[in-house]
Amino acid sequence: MRHIADFIEQLENGTDPFNIWVYSSKGQYSQFGKEGKKVRTPALQQALDKHLQIIVEMNSDDSAYLLLPEVHAVVPVSFSDGQVHALTRPTA
Repeated sequence: MRHIADFIEQLENGTDPFNIWVYSSKGQYSQFGKEGKKVRTPALQQALDKHLQIIVEMNSDDSAYLLLPEVHAVVPVSFSDGQVHALTRPTA
């Protein structure tokens, strides 16, 4: 588990595009913003302000992270087809 501020700082310093997904209902997430567009941190900040569960899906390496703004935490997850399938262990 990582602190959300550290994670956002890493995204801001990086150049890799990512997709933002927000929880909609019944275990399903919906994409936030335009699909296929290079999304940067202002859109992520909007999602954090409005939603309690956010997925950041990295386009470069197919990794995904669950952001929980209420507890300032980021957790790596297995994510596909708009659903979280499992929490994953971070690599050291």
